[in-house]
Amino acid sequence: MTRFVFDIDKAVAAAGYLTRKKGQQSSIFELLKMMYAAEREALTTWHRPITGDTFCSMRRGIVLRRTYNLIKGEVMATNSDMVKWSLHFSPRDGNLIRLVAEPDYDYLSDREREALDRGSDLITQLIEKHGLIAEVLHKHWPEWRDPEGTGKGSLPLEPEDVLGQAIEDEDEVERITLEIQSVQSAKASLQTG
Repeated sequence: MTRFVFDIDKAVAAAGYLTRKKGQQSSIFELLKMMYAAEREALTTWHRPITGDTFCSMRRGIVLRRTYNLIKGEVMATNSDMVKWSLHFSPRDGNLIRLVAEPDYDYLSDREREALDRGSDLITQLIEKHGLIAEVLHKHWPEWRDPEGTGKGSLPLEPEDVLGQAIEDEDEVERITLEIQSVQSAKASLQTG
């Protein structure tokens, strides 16, 4: 099981970058789907996450767990992640979130911005074509699992699940997973050391 190291500065920058593209305001659903699309591309293409957030399958699709909890305000207000998030985003207003202060976009590399742009384009095009896209995304991202009937609102989704759906060679998935675990372990050591 692979554990990413969450990077609040990258999460704020990525969410801000996408929200800014939408005119400073975005639906929570759309923002989370754009962020997952970018994370999925980063993971399957260059084998690194952008934000280090964990994924989970919910009834209406896959979300980035920590980012979703920050959006909902379900992280203790004194937590440093919540403090940073609140400096840049308004509290949710129904299904909307608003960018109130520009974050430092320098936390994002050029290729991360490009992945975010492609994630934004994908979700925008799917919405334009289909309107409501939860069911469309279930088919588009076969790693999604329906939590209904489990007694839980969400199911954890491991990076290996994503890689296994995007890459057919099981040995390659295992090699990539070990590489990711090694990098994430080094990041975690640097943060605690």
